[in-house]
Amino acid sequence: MKNRSLLWACGCTLLLQSLLTTSLAKAQPANGLASPQPESSHDNLEDSWLLKPADAPEFQTRTRELTLYPQAEPRPALKHQFLPDAFETLPGNSAIYYLKALGFLEQHNARDKLTQVQQDAVARARREDKEISTVAPFVWVSTPPQQLPVEEVKEYLSLTSFQTSFLREAAARLEFKLDRNIRGAEDLIGYLLPEIQNLRELARTNSIRCRLAIAENRTEDALEIVGQQFALGHHLGQDDFYVSNLVGIAIASIGWNDLLYLLEQPETPNLYWAIASLPKPLVSMERAAAVERQILYQQIRPLQEVTEELRPVGYWQDFLDRISQHENSLNVALPNSGHTPQDRRSAMVAMIAASYPSAKAYLIDELGMPLDDVEAYPTAQAVFLAAVRFYDQWRDEFFKWKEIPFWQVQQSNNADELAQRFNQAVEQAGWFAQLAKELLPATYAIQDAQLRVQQQIAMAQTVEAIRMYAAAHAGQLPPTLQDLDLPAPVDPATAQNFQYQLEQGRGVLTGDPVGRLQTRLIIRLVP
Repeated sequence: MKNRSLLWACGCTLLLQSLLTTSLAKAQPANGLASPQPESSHDNLEDSWLLKPADAPEFQTRTRELTLYPQAEPRPALKHQFLPDAFETLPGNSAIYYLKALGFLEQHNARDKLTQVQQDAVARARREDKEISTVAPFVWVSTPPQQLPVEEVKEYLSLTSFQTSFLREAAARLEFKLDRNIRGAEDLIGYLLPEIQNLRELARTNSIRCRLAIAENRTEDALEIVGQQFALGHHLGQDDFYVSNLVGIAIASIGWNDLLYLLEQPETPNLYWAIASLPKPLVSMERAAAVERQILYQQIRPLQEVTEELRPVGYWQDFLDRISQHENSLNVALPNSGHTPQDRRSAMVAMIAASYPSAKAYLIDELGMPLDDVEAYPTAQAVFLAAVRFYDQWRDEFFKWKEIPFWQVQQSNNADELAQRFNQAVEQAGWFAQLAKELLPATYAIQDAQLRVQQQIAMAQTVEAIRMYAAAHAGQLPPTLQDLDLPAPVDPATAQNFQYQLEQGRGVLTGDPVGRLQTRLIIRLVP
């Protein structure tokens, strides 16, 4: 299938869209105090969040009102931890326990019952012409704890009672390994990840479990479950693929959202130091970034052979034969190429001939290669050499920005203009730049997702600093974040303090927009 070569970039892009992420566009923050109730037909209240268009059309603001109780620092200060520290972390592979929690190893009957319940819910939604997300059990993932039908939820969760011990064991483990052996994979872009999507479903079930614990005032249980969500997100940061990382980020965000409900409970201890102790970043992308940087040459391995060493025409004839045997990323730019190797080869030969003048100009004018050397290359060598050099150049242009803090990226005109410069270069280059065009842009936007979850965590830590201040100052909100007794973490999007102001007796805490989404918390204290 021709579009299969787009799976990697498009898969990441679609998941990014589901997380409301976009490219690193600069945006201006919205102003004014939002109400926790919909104000117009353009507003949407979902899971205690008010979603509404911001003043700037390129992004949206989500607002949530928190009713909090002052809470002093626990004693000892590190009494509560979401993840075990280095000494308490157990050696071993957490993936085994997650697979057990999914029922992949011995809980087949429980999995079948759970699947039947969910299928019945889907059928009911269709009969009643409703969105699946609005019927039980799916709706419980977005139902505030105090609105849950407790007995119904308990009956549903009884089908997954076997999961709790496995999740506890998984959260205590150091590593996450699925032994993918990606160096030996013949179709890395088409690599299937069914277990990763199942882990997101596992996290949703655990979210319902957390909300039930909150509804029943089981604070310690809810704390443990939030920690399990953070642990799963952290573990998925060790996997080989960006898609796994993005699911890990989505799961960490689920845990953060449930944490906000937990912080509203009067018995919840102050978690400032527990949040401060989380890994930074919580979901790493280092391993996946390293894999992604080499993905082209793992997917189309003959491209590893393309060098400046002069090779005879016969070598390139064989080269085209080998590349044409399999569908790959090159096929994206072969219009009406057909489905057989010979069809693909014929289309590729035509595109190479058409692309030769621009490839030759790129090698000479852009890379500074000697004219005589370039003219000595067979046509196919000149085009493929231009393709891999163009790809390498722009791949590193995109990847280098992950090496510095996001706020510095935001302040750089060079970074801000990257997409524009890249698109211009692709248009000028023509066909030999299609590899870069199809594989690179999505990798740039992925950083937004990682940044957003770090911003969420920092906002939660700031909320806890505010609760601690209120406990020491007669239940009052701080006039400014500089007045807090403990340091307020900076907004990782700006490396500056979060926006904060007192309005109508409430504190308004606002993060800088990340991608197309800005987060705002309205804090009201119970005397």
